[in-house]
Amino acid sequence: MSDPSDRASFIFSDPSGRRWPRLRRILLFAFALLFIGVVLFARTLFVTPQLRLPLSLRHLKGQLKRIQKANPAAATAATPAQIPLWQKYGAQRKANKKANPSPVPAVVRRTDAREVHLAFYRNGDPYSYTSLVQHAAQITHLCPEWMSVVNGMGDLQIDADNRLPKLTAAHRIALMPLLNNLLG
Repeated sequence: MSDPSDRASFIFSDPSGRRWPRLRRILLFAFALLFIGVVLFARTLFVTPQLRLPLSLRHLKGQLKRIQKANPAAATAATPAQIPLWQKYGAQRKANKKANPSPVPAVVRRTDAREVHLAFYRNGDPYSYTSLVQHAAQITHLCPEWMSVVNGMGDLQIDADNRLPKLTAAHRIALMPLLNNLLG
């Protein structure tokens, strides 16, 4: 048999018997929380996240679909001036794809005065002027390398090509001389 004096010296002695049931409840509660956490984590791995539109946008989208279903002929009966620019662009792009199915791009011509087609011209390169003459119809602005910094004091060296002003004037190309500030 065990000696009662040995029981009193036991460090984890619990004569009232309250410690172990409390520990079991705490461990059960911790295990339940851990289980719920693992289930929620696993759920986030398999559920696809969805972005919800605000209620006002969903309402507006529904109204637009309702109007479109109520009067589908209104979209086709609009005059060209009433058609939004983005729809004109989409229709033009589809027409171009049907008309030109080849992967070779068509030659770009100046169609819009607001478009800018910029080209760079390098003095001293024999092929640069030849290429410029070939593609002059496609260019709206030209940046020739005419100016360069000679030293660290800011002195400029200007090496202009006399052929360019005549060519640019004939093709209505805007000149924008380029300053090269790399020494050496």
